[in-house]
Amino acid sequence: MTFVQEYQLLEDRFHVFKSITYDKMMKMLTQFKTGIIYIGGAWCKNCQAIVALLNKTAKASKIRTVYNYDPHFINVFKEEVDLRDCGDLETKLKYYALVEKVGFKSDELVVDTLIPRMPVPMILGIKNGSCIGMVSGEYVLDQEGLHEEGCCEDQTEQFVSKLKELFKKVKEKNRGRM
Repeated sequence: MTFVQEYQLLEDRFHVFKSITYDKMMKMLTQFKTGIIYIGGAWCKNCQAIVALLNKTAKASKIRTVYNYDPHFINVFKEEVDLRDCGDLETKLKYYALVEKVGFKSDELVVDTLIPRMPVPMILGIKNGSCIGMVSGEYVLDQEGLHEEGCCEDQTEQFVSKLKELFKKVKEKNRGRM
């Protein structure tokens, strides 16, 4: 299934998204890479709501690629699991490595751990392997004018403004290509 098929509100066949694995994402974070990482997946209603807006804002900001890491994966038992749930030791260590590397802080913790629970969608600005900013798109207005619970149009404008600031920060610090 293609990205456009998975995200019903994304109608742009020439979108900026490129799917990456956990290992490729961590490589960006450990080998001094620069770019934008979108953490989320089509299974998430908030991700569905923001993906077209993220694409449009990235294109308007001249961002060529937004790397998408979906934290859902199929484990060895052929079950779909979420990296953020920290089900087994390996998953817990991988998730902890991600949270530590990007410096994510939250009062909400993963059950039975002291690890902060990262919401999705989460957009990270990466410069030389360091997270220089992040934007959560938990509550925004989608393309059809539907509000997620507890959201208003002002929050959508704030989300776009924060995205633009993040993109500008990554581009200013990285005079090269993205």
